[in-house]
Amino acid sequence: MDIRGVFQYSKIIAATDTDHLSEALRSRACAVLLMHARITELLTEDFQEKVRQKPLFLHADLVKGLSGDKEAFVFLNKYVKPLGIFTTKSAMIRAAKKEGLLTVQRVFLIDTTSFHTSVKTIQENDPDAIEIMPGIAPSIISVYKEYVHQPIIVGGLVSSVRHVDDALNAGADAVSLSKSELWNLPR
Repeated sequence: MDIRGVFQYSKIIAATDTDHLSEALRSRACAVLLMHARITELLTEDFQEKVRQKPLFLHADLVKGLSGDKEAFVFLNKYVKPLGIFTTKSAMIRAAKKEGLLTVQRVFLIDTTSFHTSVKTIQENDPDAIEIMPGIAPSIISVYKEYVHQPIIVGGLVSSVRHVDDALNAGADAVSLSKSELWNLPR
């Protein structure tokens, strides 16, 4: 599946942990970003049954027991079967892409240098999408679109309908957020 296809039903990605996974799966969100988990939790029958309900992304940096090497993504692809990963790490992007997983490069913007560094990294690694953080900074979206071709997801500190609307109106392709009250927005 192409990542833009994930956003056709909804522009909201439910970012959650395993404790709130059922709620995220019942929401109108187009996909689930599992933020915190242990590798052993991902292998249970209960988990496997749940994640067939909606596209699943794993925050690869936050899964306990998962390393960033090629074998980790061979394992994930074979036994967990997520649609893709979110990560800040270039090596994880490259390893996951080799296994056919969709990849989302998380970018933390703190200054102009971090912007230029992130553009270079995105161009080198060619992730399927970029998540710009914090998500309450939509003014940078149009600038990114001048430099990169990937869909843009914004996330981090998104806590209101206005934040979601501002991001989408600024050109974001989707918004990832952990505030469950916003997972059912008709976007």
